Amino acid sequence: MKIDKKQHVLYLTPYYDSKRGNATTAKRMKEHLQQTGITVRVFAYEEQTDSIEPYIDEADIVHALHVRRTAEWLNENGIEITKPFVLTTGGTDINIDVNDYNKKRQMDVLLKKADALTVFTEDGKTRVLHDFPFLEEKTYVIPQAVKQPALTKGSSPVPLPEGYPAVLLPAGLRPVKDVLFILEQLRELTLIFPRLQFILIGEALDDEVHKEVRAASAQIPWFTYLPPVESEEMHHLYRWADVVLNTSVSEGQPISLLEGMAEHVPALARNNAGNRSVVQHGYNGYLFHSTSDFIKQFQKLFASKNAYNKFCEQAYIYVKTHHHPKEEALRYKRLYEAIR
Repeated sequence: MKIDKKQHVLYLTPYYDSKRGNATTAKRMKEHLQQTGITVRVFAYEEQTDSIEPYIDEADIVHALHVRRTAEWLNENGIEITKPFVLTTGGTDINIDVNDYNKKRQMDVLLKKADALTVFTEDGKTRVLHDFPFLEEKTYVIPQAVKQPALTKGSSPVPLPEGYPAVLLPAGLRPVKDVLFILEQLRELTLIFPRLQFILIGEALDDEVHKEVRAASAQIPWFTYLPPVESEEMHHLYRWADVVLNTSVSEGQPISLLEGMAEHVPALARNNAGNRSVVQHGYNGYLFHSTSDFIKQFQKLFASKNAYNKFCEQAYIYVKTHHHPKEEALRYKRLYEAIR
């Protein structure tokens, strides 16, 4: 049966109103799926207190973001999904949660009930099938998209220091993000770039990491820590930046790097599978495999103004070509058609 314009999708996400990546993804998916003629209702189960049952009853498809969180929430509330069911896994659940026996067991039970699982990268698919081989025929690779930036007016919601290069790291403050990994190397680079400015922006998700960040930013004049802003306001920071960093130990597919590229900002990212899925080394940015290599790649990126400008243009071309939200929405629409 083909999907018609009255098709109803219930989209489950941990967050929708918060300033987290899950919320950004859910808002983008809702907007662009609706543009294909699908009716989308979002249920943010960490934020909403009303019953989900009426939402399930009216849905033709249920699509949930983040396997482990969804599994825990459904179990805790005794909820069964009775409609065709799609799950999307990002980074934490397939890179970290599978190493916890109880979390993996919960995920296993839920995944066996799913009609389809989507992952962002081929590496993600390989990881999933290693731990859940029964998903061989039900796993699909659909890269994450990023909204194309709009021409907006108004001032930044946060003060942005003047300097060059302007280095931006958008990341939640938790151990896997390793946000202070290259702090000493940035200190060394200030000897070459005395006007360098570094902004770390993200939600404080781990108390210890938050304390370390606050202590460091209080002592270092070129290091600014900012709490998160609304996703719609992040464009101010990307337009401020000369490079967007990702220092994560492991990564699903980094939306912040894609958002930066959409604003013509190249990436400098730690060499892991998720970052490799979006950073083409020497084309739209550079990958680094150690702290010393970070310095080397940083200097290469800013060695020549002409070369840097080429990186900026290539970053934009890459994201526009490979991570367009219309293509993402159409691929999900075809998947919904296949399982309904």
